Amino acid sequence: MKKHVYLLVLIFVLTLSVRLFFSFQSEYFADDGAYSHLRVIESIKENKEFVVYDPLSYGGRNIVKPQLFHGIMALLSFVPFYSKIIPELFISFIPILVYLIAAELTKDKTASLITAFMSSLIPIVFKVTLNQVSPYSLAIPTILLMVYSLVRINETKFLVLFVAMSFLLPWISPSSFLFMLSLLFYIVIIVSESMNISGLKKEAVTFSFFTMFLLNLVIFRKVLLQYGASSINQNIPQKVFEYYFSNFSLSESLFIIGLIPLALGIFGIYIGLHDNKNRDDVILLSSPIVAALVLLMLKMIDLSTGILFLGIFLTLTSALSIRKILNYFSVTKLSVHYPLFVALFVFLILLTGAFSSLYYYENDVEKYNIEDLNYLVENSDSNAVIISAFNEGNIVSYFSERKNFVDSDFLLAPNPVQRLNEAEIVYKTFSESKALEIMKRNKVKYILLSDNTKRTYDLDKILYVDDRSCFEHERESIYKIVC
Repeated sequence: MKKHVYLLVLIFVLTLSVRLFFSFQSEYFADDGAYSHLRVIESIKENKEFVVYDPLSYGGRNIVKPQLFHGIMALLSFVPFYSKIIPELFISFIPILVYLIAAELTKDKTASLITAFMSSLIPIVFKVTLNQVSPYSLAIPTILLMVYSLVRINETKFLVLFVAMSFLLPWISPSSFLFMLSLLFYIVIIVSESMNISGLKKEAVTFSFFTMFLLNLVIFRKVLLQYGASSINQNIPQKVFEYYFSNFSLSESLFIIGLIPLALGIFGIYIGLHDNKNRDDVILLSSPIVAALVLLMLKMIDLSTGILFLGIFLTLTSALSIRKILNYFSVTKLSVHYPLFVALFVFLILLTGAFSSLYYYENDVEKYNIEDLNYLVENSDSNAVIISAFNEGNIVSYFSERKNFVDSDFLLAPNPVQRLNEAEIVYKTFSESKALEIMKRNKVKYILLSDNTKRTYDLDKILYVDDRSCFEHERESIYKIVC
């Protein structure tokens, strides 16, 4: 027993150490989204209240987002480098929770440890959470804790824990919508298959579903009234979906989930559905996979969230495949080499997982010309508006302390589709008069032309900025409108 505990602690420590190592390779965070959350955290820390209005996003707009994660981060801001350390600490609990769930599912400690180790190297988890300030770093462990509690729901302490987490999850992240839908799929499948589960589990799932549903109604009431069903996808415009989906191939999605978790996860579902003993729990773990696939096909969630859920829950179901493989090998003539086989299997997971994770992780912020944005803090009007690509708007506001024209926070944003279209026109048109009309109407004073902007709009330069009577090239990536 102690051996497995020591190994699990070792996996946790190694996971945290590796994540912190890569996180501290740069003073910046990995992408634009981190700076949206960081501004909320710093505002809560300074004003001692949750944020309902952002004066810089879209030139000033109301915001609606769960802010429990941001509040916790603000409370822990006394920790040195808290914005780097705390999110990595939260997400590093994934292997421990995966081990606990896998152990209940398989009753095999070795298979559970291997699954826990695999969960520390899921490429999509690295891409979405490494060197990030993201609610996912707390939401994903919370969801896994709820799944573990549901598996052991007949024990009073886990019933209390499951109920408590049902109240907290909606205040952490909108991903509670996806988990809520997963519970709905779970109940539908159980009822349609006429399966017998305990009345307590049915009541707990039903209570959790309606609790999260009502809390999300409270949190997003303004959003739901304004957008209806499109609130689920956070009002992400079709153009943005097309941008991300067009840059993502089927082969890439397989690699970013992880080839081994994908293959073993699918096989694990097959094994579990044909095993009456584990069928209930396998359906529970499969429901988030079904929910994520349905929402991805309908383009009702962003790509990274859908694949994140697929990667994590396919890794969980892979525990059944790993147990099957280990049990089969142990009864073959090669069973005397069982320790060597396990070691080679773990090495294969390490090799493929580490390669894929590090391949897909990149620190995009290094490409945003931060020094140019810092220049604007002291050398521009405090009410100036800066136009940029939508996927760098939060970086613009954070470092320049100036208003952005458009960013990736679309809920309750003023005319986000129109602004996306107008930003594209400004960057790609050859008509100076058309671009100036858009920028003057929206009081834009600066144009950002970073490497990211060029990549987003597939251009090398803005065609009309050579007109020195209207545009001044202030910094490498910044043009000032002077006419």
